[in-house]
Amino acid sequence: MSKILVIGAGGQVGTELVLALRAEYGLNEVIATDIRPAEGKLTEGPFELLDAMDAEAVRDAVERYGVRTVYLMAAMLSATAEKMPMKAWQLNMDSLF
Repeated sequence: MSKILVIGAGGQVGTELVLALRAEYGLNEVIATDIRPAEGKLTEGPFELLDAMDAEAVRDAVERYGVRTVYLMAAMLSATAEKMPMKAWQLNMDSLF
């Protein structure tokens, strides 16, 4: 089976997504990543520190694990984004591309 990569897995939605995907596809089929170290249930399966803005590192993880599906959950939420609109744009949009 091809692997699933979740970028930004440490947030509220990302954590729940990883748990649901691991329950469906298996613990080792879902690689959780975040810019901060794993906590809680995210430590129960594959986890890597990964910056969504580092295209080379994302490409490397995809190739190393044989990833076929990527969920991009990394984002800057509104309260913080309003204080730093350009940084929010870069993370929320550029990481998508």
